[in-house]
Amino acid sequence: MKKLPMYLVAAMAVVVFASEASAATTDNLQHLMSTAGTLTIGDETFGNFDYLASGLTNFDPSQIQVTASFSGGVYYLTWAGNMSLVSGGPATADLLLNYRVTATSGQIGMIDQFYTGSAQPQSAAFLSIDETVRDSNGNLVANSHLDANDLSDPFAEPGDNLNINPPQSILDVTKDIGFGVVNSGFVTISEVTQSFHEVPESGTTVLLALGLVPIAAEIRRRKRRAG
Repeated sequence: MKKLPMYLVAAMAVVVFASEASAATTDNLQHLMSTAGTLTIGDETFGNFDYLASGLTNFDPSQIQVTASFSGGVYYLTWAGNMSLVSGGPATADLLLNYRVTATSGQIGMIDQFYTGSAQPQSAAFLSIDETVRDSNGNLVANSHLDANDLSDPFAEPGDNLNINPPQSILDVTKDIGFGVVNSGFVTISEVTQSFHEVPESGTTVLLALGLVPIAAEIRRRKRRAG
């Protein structure tokens, strides 16, 4: 593998330091909403956070931690905290989570989601997580569904559309989480995570993940000159 010139290595160090100093990667949902806050990790920025909760036994937006992360070439956005319905009789609840994701250099070509939670007893309680993804013009470009027996969507199931074609740089996402108890029981979610799979120009993924957009641009210019 060809080594980067020393001036690029030095620039990478400067950009990493500046990026880590200025960009937030985690905050609570209440603060993100009240301040119109954003979270940034590498190439992706998350903003326009909003929620609507009804009927939940436990849900405090100030205790819901929202975190942007990057691992294994994939971007993630995670909500962690107590989101639950506990009832001694028939009851339902709903939680809408809304946000916008922007990829500054690459484009998002696929999404999927997974959660940690439980609905008990299984015969008398249910939960669902229905996700809709729209482009900047409001067109539906992807959707997926999870329930008590389907905790993740590594591959599209019947009715799911995880692939975004053509890939987009701006997406508006809504998660509609439904909770229900038929007689008595509980439904709880402690964590729900969204993943974003980018399709950037080959060779720039790691730089973008570190927030090194100027370095990635320089590599693209060098490739064009060499070609």
